[in-house]
Amino acid sequence: MPAGLTDKRAHCVAGGLIARFCSPAEARLAGVGKELRDVFSAGDASWADWRATRTGVACATAGADVASIIACCENVPPGKNTGGDPPP
Repeated sequence: MPAGLTDKRAHCVAGGLIARFCSPAEARLAGVGKELRDVFSAGDASWADWRATRTGVACATAGADVASIIACCENVPPGKNTGGDPPP
């Protein structure tokens, strides 16, 4: 995972990478599992986190490689994010 990602971007990238290297179903299952763990622990369960994970799965479907998935989650073309992670 790239350093310095916001929480939602991290959920997006994680979902995208799991979908790319495992499967979209496993990525969604991991996202649901993470949010359920947050519900029953000291975590911060969030519908927005789940949406971000699903966005990552969609980015993996559209992108052929890791750089494309990360760029999709950052909403910029690959190599064009010169200012770092944009605000959510």
